[in-house]
Amino acid sequence: MANPVNLDQIAAVHAQQMVANVKKDATDRKKAIETLERLATKSLGVLQEQGVYALLLFLFSRSSEEEKLAPIIRCQLCQALSFFPSLAIGSMPDTNNPQKLLDFFSTQVAENLDTLFLVRDLYEQTLIYARFGAKAAKE
Repeated sequence: MANPVNLDQIAAVHAQQMVANVKKDATDRKKAIETLERLATKSLGVLQEQGVYALLLFLFSRSSEEEKLAPIIRCQLCQALSFFPSLAIGSMPDTNNPQKLLDFFSTQVAENLDTLFLVRDLYEQTLIYARFGAKAAKE
């Protein structure tokens, strides 16, 4: 029997990393953290209303300040999948290549309903934690 995976811990670790990466890379930390909070909130809404694939499309379609932070969110969400060997993460494409990443999600993630729901739940929790982590980092 496989070892159980703690999705809450995975979500917390990757959400913390999103906030840390934004703080580290930003010239104007306060503005970047506010943008992360806003983008995480919007991303969460897209995920809940439209699903995982729409979330990725949304993150690739950002412009202005959000365009700078979308790759951080995409990268951490994709890295969170490394805990699931059944997804063949070794074949995970570059998170900045829209076509290859979208192909990966449509063939590797969306082909199995259980996997899709698991990823959706993991991403939802990660984005919630990122949102509140950004809110806490502002203060």
